[in-house]
Amino acid sequence: MDKIKRMFLFALAVAVTSQLYINPFMEDFRVSFSVVLFSVILTLNKNFNSIFFSIITGVVVFLFRSLLLILSGLKVSNILSITYPSILFYIIFGILFYLLITEINNKKVIKLGIYLAICDFFSNFMEIFLRINKKGFMDNYDIIKILIFVALLRSFLAILLISIIKYYKLLVIKEEHENRYRRLVLLVSSLKSEIYFMKRNSDYIEKVMGDSYKLYEGLSQKDDIKKLKELSLSVASDIHEIKKDYIRVIKGVEDIMGNKIQYEKMSLVDIFDILEKSTRKFINKEKKDINISFKLGKNFFTKKHYGLISVFRNLINNAIESIEDSGDIIIEHSLENNNHIFKIIDTGAGIKKRDINHIFKPGFSTKFNKLTGDVNRGLGLTLVKDIIENYYNGNIKIKSIINSGTVFIVTLPQNELEV
Repeated sequence: MDKIKRMFLFALAVAVTSQLYINPFMEDFRVSFSVVLFSVILTLNKNFNSIFFSIITGVVVFLFRSLLLILSGLKVSNILSITYPSILFYIIFGILFYLLITEINNKKVIKLGIYLAICDFFSNFMEIFLRINKKGFMDNYDIIKILIFVALLRSFLAILLISIIKYYKLLVIKEEHENRYRRLVLLVSSLKSEIYFMKRNSDYIEKVMGDSYKLYEGLSQKDDIKKLKELSLSVASDIHEIKKDYIRVIKGVEDIMGNKIQYEKMSLVDIFDILEKSTRKFINKEKKDINISFKLGKNFFTKKHYGLISVFRNLINNAIESIEDSGDIIIEHSLENNNHIFKIIDTGAGIKKRDINHIFKPGFSTKFNKLTGDVNRGLGLTLVKDIIENYYNGNIKIKSIINSGTVFIVTLPQNELEV
């Protein structure tokens, strides 16, 4: 039913465009743009039965033109003789299309254009033959020449329109693919960040579990504190179970990323492009007037792109949150003394001097929800510092002036980053 509805809608569109026409030979014979649209629809909808669709289109065009003529005050008897040959045109066109073009690959543009011109010419030829009802017009070479010209012109316009539509579809598909790619990379970078922090916590769990067991062994030598012994053993046992579950989760996520959503390497240009487009969406969502720009020094490829994206996302998000309503964020890159230098500059509220020495500590945060009073967990910059120092062997510095802005300077060794 959906296909039939589409056929009728397309047929109606053809009928409407049939009003864009000229009369080259006789008043009742039209050369209209509708044939171009009809050719395009048939070519791009190979799942249509071209003969069936042609019959539907011919009938709809016939009824549409007849209705317009009735509204103009013309007699019904005269209307039928004027409009019924148009049904023959579309039916012949549909039959020829079925025989010549249905199995042709749309990429064969020249062949497709020639066959569309043949369909157009013979359909017009038969319509004129029916209207004149005599063979004498075949000796009129001027009519034949005009029919050939019209067929070539309309087939050219049809091919041009088909090419434009296909190119537009390719652009849409490419854009959708790029959007999926960006979302996927951002997802992986987020997962990488969480795994990094989970691994870090796993080490702490291991240490706490060991300390708990040592406590249990120490308490075992004292019989008067039996309950404490049982409690310490229970704590050690519970931590051990948590650790096992933690390791299972880490392994599962790493398997997913390693097998399905892993990208071996990425250029800094692509990293900046992904960050810029995702950040602009976030800024729009936050309804802030923030101008963000990325200044690339020298492009390079890296296998450690997920960690890099995590670092930049955290620092950029901090910059966005520090800007109340409007401002600027600049990400600058340069190569100096075998080190990649990244500066994340914002014109936000800045950081107080007494807070600068604490911002990288776990749990420290100056952010809170004014409506709910909830405090941010304060792990973003801690994670950033850990990744920069332990994963890249780099360092991070900060300069900030209250009510003027903040600059984070990330220095990463060239040999740690490039491939």
